[in-house]
Amino acid sequence: MVATLLASLLIPSGSAAGSASPAPLTAQQWHSAIAQLATPAKGCYTASYPALAWQSTACTTAPAKPFAPAAALAPTGAAAAAGAAASPHLPAVAAAPGAGSGSASGGTPYVVGNGIDYSAGVSGVLNGATGSFPTVSGVTSETGGGVANSYSLQLNSAPFSSPVCAGHPGCQGWEQFIFSNPGSGASSSFIQFWILNYAATCPAGWWTYSVHCYKNGPAVAVPSQPIGNLASLSLSGNVTSALDTVVMSTGGGSVSASTADSTLSLAAAWNAVEFMIGGNGGGSQATFNPGSTLTVRTVTHNGTTNAPTCITQGYTGETNNLNLVGSPAYGVGASPSLQSVQSNVLTTPASCASAQGTGDTHLQTFGGTYYDFQAEGAFTLARSSTMTVQSNQVSGAPLGWPGAAVNSGVATQMGADTVAVCASRGLVVNGSAASLDPGGTISLPSGDRITRSGSQYVVTDPQGDSMSATLNPGYVDVHVGLGSYPQPVVGLLANAPGTTDALRTSTGLVLPIPVDLSTLYGVYGDSWRVPDGQSLVAVCGDKTQNSDPKAAFWADQLPKAVFDKAVALCQKDGVKDATLLEACTLDVGVLGEGGATEFIGEQPPVDVAFSEDTAGETVSVPLPTGVKSRFLRLTFSANSTQSGAQLGEFGAYDPTGRDVALGARATATSEDAGLPAANAVDGVPATYWQSKPGAWPAILTVDLGASSPLSTLGLTLPPGWPPRTQTLAVQSSADGTNWTNLTGPATYTWGAPPK
Repeated sequence: MVATLLASLLIPSGSAAGSASPAPLTAQQWHSAIAQLATPAKGCYTASYPALAWQSTACTTAPAKPFAPAAALAPTGAAAAAGAAASPHLPAVAAAPGAGSGSASGGTPYVVGNGIDYSAGVSGVLNGATGSFPTVSGVTSETGGGVANSYSLQLNSAPFSSPVCAGHPGCQGWEQFIFSNPGSGASSSFIQFWILNYAATCPAGWWTYSVHCYKNGPAVAVPSQPIGNLASLSLSGNVTSALDTVVMSTGGGSVSASTADSTLSLAAAWNAVEFMIGGNGGGSQATFNPGSTLTVRTVTHNGTTNAPTCITQGYTGETNNLNLVGSPAYGVGASPSLQSVQSNVLTTPASCASAQGTGDTHLQTFGGTYYDFQAEGAFTLARSSTMTVQSNQVSGAPLGWPGAAVNSGVATQMGADTVAVCASRGLVVNGSAASLDPGGTISLPSGDRITRSGSQYVVTDPQGDSMSATLNPGYVDVHVGLGSYPQPVVGLLANAPGTTDALRTSTGLVLPIPVDLSTLYGVYGDSWRVPDGQSLVAVCGDKTQNSDPKAAFWADQLPKAVFDKAVALCQKDGVKDATLLEACTLDVGVLGEGGATEFIGEQPPVDVAFSEDTAGETVSVPLPTGVKSRFLRLTFSANSTQSGAQLGEFGAYDPTGRDVALGARATATSEDAGLPAANAVDGVPATYWQSKPGAWPAILTVDLGASSPLSTLGLTLPPGWPPRTQTLAVQSSADGTNWTNLTGPATYTWGAPPK
């Protein structure tokens, strides 16, 4: 892998190998290359730009203190009692904060460290990882234990099976690649090895820490790094079956220290890594000045270009005073990565992937697909192997807007616990009303936690899943977070598996987006209704009426004065994306000025399934179950605005959501000048087929090239066209001669309804 990387860096773009002299590496390229360059042998090394080679240097001694495991990795009860005495360097591991049944206390579950962090996981095993800080904002100072610039950078493996644990049930290996910056005194980089839960006298050469054992590899000296240098620092860990190596890179060059992999045999089992900045050992904290925000990037090396999996878990006991914020970004390619934000300014709930249902009501899936959803009733928003989240949507009539719908309550089931947040009743825990003061926490026996900040309640489980519910006058906003991602999840907040441009019904029918109103509600939405007797939100006591809207309700249906005031407020708050601006305008018009809050700083959606912009451009035609065909044809018999048939795109989707008609051969009984049948399968909605005037019936035939299973058709007209109806029937054929009716003649509507 390193050879490939070096070749890609050294060979000029557009040149064949050997055809030109290698271009010199930039400093950034050099740092990336040297971080993955194997050291010659066990020992310590240094390298300086631009030389791509390690030079031997003297090793030093690593600090004799533990960089402790997270409290969650510590044993309790009999296992802890069986351990040896604590190391003189630090007392035994403290109990996890907030432990206990039904306790109410302050605190937030998102402060980084002691088990709370994003880690990057891979399939197979890692051969290396690199951590860095692409952006550092507002950081002017940092202290640890009252000492300026006292901190550590750590790349921590997840606990893993190690040969050293043979004969010790529950024992695991754990390995840390560390840069220790004490603030005063010598800084160094080294590897710290751990045998967790050894519960016996430690092997010779290992220190004892509770029931664990630890020791250090050789250390290499690093110039002291003030916190102002953070953006120029990176830490790498590399493993082979022979050597494990830590590489510390600064603006002045790189240093490394290598030791035998056989210490724990990480190379055979490394599948997840945490990169973090925390206190300088001993479970201590790195404290940043107020107003600090960091972007934290972890690059994984495992021989693939796939993005890593996100895991909401950290492994070290050191902490900082920054909140884990929002959801991470995933990078693919030569440097697959997980990139997240830590801040003591921002407070967005943390999760590996998030989805939401806000306002009146706008849904955004875990994959970033946005759509308006105004049906009434109880619905499954999300269901995974560890969590279910439901909502109850009611008419906006009490707020003065019967065309809208809002969440009157949301609820989640996590393990044995059911927690609901109701606009009318507030917090309900396992069927009983509960009181929780702002800043408080309820810890449930199952390990689930409920915290409150102002009017926001956050429910989390031990796997890192979360439901965040914010009480507003008359309605509830909900955000749902996943503790790992990607993972199987279904419901209104999920895309069809592996897509961001398709939805899936509860029966598995894949619906490419955008969808029309009747498909959104009658096919998709109705499939996710919660059956009677299975509602988690019934405890809210709201009357539930199952109904679908007969027409969409858009922002420009607001009275002009209301519309003008609402759109001006949203624009003042910085909402620019067209879809979000329309949704914000509607929310402010219906719910008041507070409706804009959810849109401030929100990123544009990845895709839009149903909104004022997409309404009516595409008509979805579900096909009978089990249809398989090579030829399809549409027989048009009427068009409300033209004397010929019209179609921008003919989409034929298989059960996975793949358009098998894209680029297929299309023919028609007639073609108006310059508007051929091929336009209907070219993937460009702005181009279209049109039959000759008055040539009814007008038939469009598409040859898919091979027989394919089919689930639905997506019939699209060019964007921005006025509303119209067309009457058509759908037929299929195996040979292009003998035809079977799939749908009888029906009239379909394109375009938004009159406002």
